[in-house]
Amino acid sequence: MSYSKDLDLTSSPKVGELWRALLYSSIRDALGLDERMDIACRDLMYSQLKNTKNQKALTIISAGLRGKPAIVFGAGPSLDEDIEGLEEYISRKHPFVIAADGAAEALSEAGFIANLTVSDLDSCSVETLQQCSQKGFVFAHGHGDNSELVRTILPQLPSNKLGTTQVATREPVRNFGGFTDGDRACFIASFFEPSLIVIAGMDFGEKEGRYSLNRYGAARNPKRPLKLEWGKRSLEFLIQNCPAVRFQNVTKNGVEIRGIPKIAYEELI
Repeated sequence: MSYSKDLDLTSSPKVGELWRALLYSSIRDALGLDERMDIACRDLMYSQLKNTKNQKALTIISAGLRGKPAIVFGAGPSLDEDIEGLEEYISRKHPFVIAADGAAEALSEAGFIANLTVSDLDSCSVETLQQCSQKGFVFAHGHGDNSELVRTILPQLPSNKLGTTQVATREPVRNFGGFTDGDRACFIASFFEPSLIVIAGMDFGEKEGRYSLNRYGAARNPKRPLKLEWGKRSLEFLIQNCPAVRFQNVTKNGVEIRGIPKIAYEELI
């Protein structure tokens, strides 16, 4: 893998811009999203983060991730088994660990703190998010359905918090690309040019994992399977448009993801 001499951390992620240009409108129309509400939530997040200096955080993340292996844990049904299967790899190889929302809860229970957590704030406890922001970094996502969570939870995170959106970037709230927490975590990881992205706990099937459930009482979204399908398509879009990054999939079960070889834990170790 070849790198530019310096990674431009001030620029808007190009693959994120491409994702918004080519996929967002199709996702919006398929799921009946209200783009105006997505914009309003982005602007709410902007009002909370506009005075945040995130260049230092981006520099630290880049130093820990660029040219190095990363594991992105989704919160699918395979998550518990995948964490157990990868404990030795994490302990021996010390990859950069990234959690998608409720996966941070599962990792914490297993004795690991994610280096970076990607969350739309509905599946991970505030206490775990606070711990993740103190010992790592939290990329909080704002969309049309979680404005109240952004309003109430984001201010409770003490430090190391960055904002993401699925509409146009409004610095410091950026569109890195991706639709669900899991595939968005891969988009964010790819921005920092790791040598390898291993995905785990990303089943993308119809069954939800216990760590992906909404902890604030919201009813199960009947369009959840369609959301996961768009998350899978988004991840496949990333793989196609980010050929410099190598991907491997160790998710125990779940569906096949085009462009990612599926391997056993032992092969990775």
